[in-house]
Formats: sequence, C-alpha cells, structure tokens
Amino acid sequence: MSVVIPVYNSEAWLEDCLSSVLAQTGVALELICVDDGSTDGSASILQHTAEKDERLRIITQPNSGQSVGRNRGLDEAAGRYVIYLDSDDFWQDDMLSVLVEHADSSSLDLLLFDSFAFRDGEVASSTWERYATYYQRSQEYRDVRSGVQMLADMRHRRDYRPHVGLYLARTEFVRDVGTRFVPDIVHQDNPYTFSLLLHADHVAHVRLDFYARRIRPGSTITGLDDVRSAKGYYLSYLAMMRDLGSRDLPPDVSDLVADVVHGVFQGAQQKITYLPIEEVDALAALDRRMDAQLVMRALRPSRPRSR
Repeated sequence: MSVVIPVYNSEAWLEDCLSSVLAQTGVALELICVDDGSTDGSASILQHTAEKDERLRIITQPNSGQSVGRNRGLDEAAGRYVIYLDSDDFWQDDMLSVLVEHADSSSLDLLLFDSFAFRDGEVASSTWERYATYYQRSQEYRDVRSGVQMLADMRHRRDYRPHVGLYLARTEFVRDVGTRFVPDIVHQDNPYTFSLLLHADHVAHVRLDFYARRIRPGSTITGLDDVRSAKGYYLSYLAMMRDLGSRDLPPDVSDLVADVVHGVFQGAQQKITYLPIEEVDALAALDRRMDAQLVMRALRPSRPRSR
C-alpha cells in the first residue's frame, strides 16, 4: 500500500496527518510525502518523522502545486494500491487493513469510502453548511459494478463525490489507464476521479467515515478566487470531455454520466460570469485546439464585463 501526501506549509496539521497513517496496522505501507517547496516548518517535521519511521519517504520539489506532487508520488509508488491524503487532514481510525482486505477479496480496481467533515477556525456559516455532511453518501453501494455504473448510480442519488482522498485504487490499474492529475489547477479531483471510474471494471463502496476532512480558513476550498476556480473548472471540463470521447457508454447510464460532466461545465460557466473580459481571454489562450475554442464560446458571457 502506497500513501501519497503532497505537503505545502502544513506545519500546524502535519504531525496529526502523518501519525494517523503510521498508526495503521495489519497492512504493509509506504508513506510518500512530496514536500512542494514548503517555507514553514513542514520539512523539519517530515525529516524528524522519517528518522523515527523508515516507512516515510520524502521527495522534495520546487513549489509546483498539488497535482504535480500527486503525480510524482504516483510515479514513485511501489504498493499494490495507492491512496491520497491531504496534509491538513487525517484518518480517524485504524481501518486501512479492512479496506485493503475488501479490495483484495473482490479484486477491485477502486474501493470508495466516505469522510466526515469538521470545522476548524472561523469558517463562514454558508461554507460550513455546504460541507458539513457533503462527504457522507446517503447509502452504501457495496455490490461490485463497473466504474461507469457507479458513476451513474451515485449521480442518480446525488452521492457522487470526486475527492481523491475518498478511495483506494489498484496501482497497476491506474498506470495502465494512464490517468494523471492536470497540473497547475484547482478542482483537479474532477478529471482524475472521473477518468478512473470511466475505465474501471470492478468498483465498490463501503459506508465508512475513514477520512477526516478539515474545513478551515485559507484552505483550497475556502480560499478560492474566481480566476483560479474558473481555470480549474474549464481545464477539468476539457479533460473530462476528451476522456469521455474515448468511451461508448450504454444508453442507460449515458445521461447520468453526461450530467456529471455538465456539472463541471456549469461550475466554469458560473465563475467565468464574474470575470473581466481580459481574464476570459487569458483562459481562452490556455488551449487553442478547436474543441477548446468551441467550449470557450459556449462559456463566454453573452454580455462580457468591460475591461
């Protein structure tokens, strides 16, 4: 089992994160921490922990973002399964071995699980209300099915959550599919998780709140501006549309899968509405391929904001 944690200026929460991984029993694991150019005490915490536990391996890179860090960790992963964890979050119980045993017994490509969220600091009430129960599905999807069917079933019940910390994946499967995180964007969970489910043959879900999600001021989800969010949704949508074009989906699931992709389009559209025209032009310049330009035409506001 390979656990990949991108780390950037997480000094305040990092010890809790690392100890929750290294406390797991009944499973052989390697913990790969990618220090993404931290400028606080994160590097010292990593080094101190690695000196005490040889299962922790540190990779250092210039600040390049979570996507690059996760891709780097995936490249280095030696375990049969790979799982991601954010450096300000943690695992609340010793349940990793249970998840691995379940994945092994059903020969799964992906095993999904749930998370509980907790409030840490002065977070806006509207933000907390959105995320308080967001990561907990309404029911369990325990029977093994294709990833496309899981996408459709979860979307039908409004239970689809793309967060990359909410599943373990068979490493060989991920590498065979060739799925990578899109660099330099937020919302990178959307195309990555979508791609894995789109190509997976054997997927299941257990209703276990294994992941503890910290909702705090200044995090990726609470500190987003419209420009970064619009870029993330736009490039995510392009990646998802292109991936979807490689598959011929059964009619009974195609509408629900398309609805997942359309939700990302709507996210881009909503954010672009508030951008000045020069920012929209900058987004359009990111990808000059014809399909991207057609998407941008659909996304542009009918009455663009003045310069």
